[in-house]
Amino acid sequence: MELHSSSFDGGGTISARYGKRAENVSPQLSWSDVPAGTRSLALAMVDLHPIARGYVHWVVTGLAPEVSSLAEGAAAAGMPAGSRELVPYAGPFPPSGTHEYEFTLYALDREPEVPAGATLVRFLDAAEGHILATARLSGNFTRESE
Repeated sequence: MELHSSSFDGGGTISARYGKRAENVSPQLSWSDVPAGTRSLALAMVDLHPIARGYVHWVVTGLAPEVSSLAEGAAAAGMPAGSRELVPYAGPFPPSGTHEYEFTLYALDREPEVPAGATLVRFLDAAEGHILATARLSGNFTRESE
């Protein structure tokens, strides 16, 4: 399974447009090669910088396996039918410097039962044993001097 974005190159720079202090627009994401048997997809965005301690910026569950992309701004404009944001999109907002943000797509053989507002950890606990594949895409975001 592969995860791509037309909004930024893997390992490249994420534009200020997607940052929380700017337009706070969710980036375009697309994926391919979803494994057979996938019944649900989920997506997470996490700040990997040590000071951020794995801060979760976005968690979407319930994406149908037929869905192969999210348009730029999907978090604000409307997610695909049946999906839900456990953690609403909050664009990058590091306290200083450059942070790496990782998007992870999960292919699942069933939709884990988690309540609205559940954490990524709670989702992953519920998904344990049901993740068929994962795909990752990361980008760097630098806080501009104020």
